Amino acid sequence: VERAVRQAVFRQGALILADGEKHPVAVKDISATGARIEYFVRRELPDFVTLVEPTLRIKSRARVAWQRDGVAGLAFVRD
Repeated sequence: VERAVRQAVFRQGALILADGEKHPVAVKDISATGARIEYFVRRELPDFVTLVEPTLRIKSRARVAWQRDGVAGLAFVRD
């Protein structure tokens, strides 16, 4: 499977969980299909989150594809 072209960025964003809880994250790279983020609270992320980053105009529901040591890969969910 060919990977989407990634753009390296360093932007402040937030993850919003299903219960409305909001966590600051750093968006490290972004593509049409997903993003890699770093987060600062050491915890397991749920299966689905919403990624928000205003300067890139992102507010997208995403599936957590993988996570380890405060870094996670998100796959955007297309409705």
